Amino acid sequence: MKRSSRLFVCVVAGWLSAACQGVPIARPARSPLPPHNVLFVGNSFSYYNNSLHNHYRKLVRAARGREWKSAVRSMTISGGRMAEHRGGLDQRLAEQSFDAVVLQGHSVEPLNDFESFESAVTEYVGWIRRHGAEPVLFMTWAYVSRPGMTERLERAYNQLGEQFDAMVVPVGSAFARVAADRPDLRLRMADKRHPTLAGTYLAACTMFGALHGQSPLGLAYTADLSETDASYLQQAAWQTLQDVPDRSR
Repeated sequence: MKRSSRLFVCVVAGWLSAACQGVPIARPARSPLPPHNVLFVGNSFSYYNNSLHNHYRKLVRAARGREWKSAVRSMTISGGRMAEHRGGLDQRLAEQSFDAVVLQGHSVEPLNDFESFESAVTEYVGWIRRHGAEPVLFMTWAYVSRPGMTERLERAYNQLGEQFDAMVVPVGSAFARVAADRPDLRLRMADKRHPTLAGTYLAACTMFGALHGQSPLGLAYTADLSETDASYLQQAAWQTLQDVPDRSR
């Protein structure tokens, strides 16, 4: 089974039933799929371009209408690594109820310091589920000068996703797809790392597709990109969620 298909099967079965691929799970009954209230935790990869969470929220509103009641919040630290959120995440979770918490680590942290990354994720998954929410792992993208990062990031995030029975959203895989298919559509800024507006929009479309189990193709919100580019990125995000191969085997 392809990885993204397996992720959708796991998430839908995991959030709405009692088991996924034969692995016992314990899901809070109040955590819906799709989630209403979402907290994004990360660093500049998330907050560039007026923040990923704002673009995600506008896609949700375009899909579900203004009557859809939700709270989408962001908690970021410039250049932050996962462990740096220990000082405030548990308190934030105690102050407001969330259905899903998206965890985005430093771009090279899972590759260069996996033990520290895994330790922080382990701790946060416990906090998140204790507060009745579900953890979601945000797989980041490769640097322009280091395309080989993509496969290594896929392996690292898939490992943790399986370890914690948590959704992995393959944003980095979507970046790799677009880079190969449309090299003219720049997803990273001049520093070759941080996202352009198109990159943030692609990340938001991938996040929407994963969390809502619905294609973003045709949604009216385009982040002021051209209709052609926005439509292409919507389609690329959804195709990635369907077609990315399972590299964890």
